[in-house]
Amino acid sequence: MAPVAIIVLLVAVIVAPRASAELPRLEHPSNKAHGALTVLAVGDWGRRGQFNQTLVADQMGIIGKKMNIDFIVNVGDNFYDNGLTGVDDKAFEESITNIYTADSLQKP
Repeated sequence: MAPVAIIVLLVAVIVAPRASAELPRLEHPSNKAHGALTVLAVGDWGRRGQFNQTLVADQMGIIGKKMNIDFIVNVGDNFYDNGLTGVDDKAFEESITNIYTADSLQKP
């Protein structure tokens, strides 16, 4: 990396505003004897049931039931180009609500 680029990077890091917001604490007591939480993670899941999304969702439902999962983490990379247009965007319903329907995946 060129010396000028390093200096610019250092200045940007030093001058950039710091985030000071505190995240709310989420209490989720374990329902397992050993106190562990079981997490299922998914990302880059396809769109509107295409690209094997429904097949993966079916398998997630099966493994979610077997593992008695506590919650699901969405790691992103899900809505391409312009993202969602708002809270009522049909793409959310078509790509999530109507696809991940297994009882084991219905987590608050």
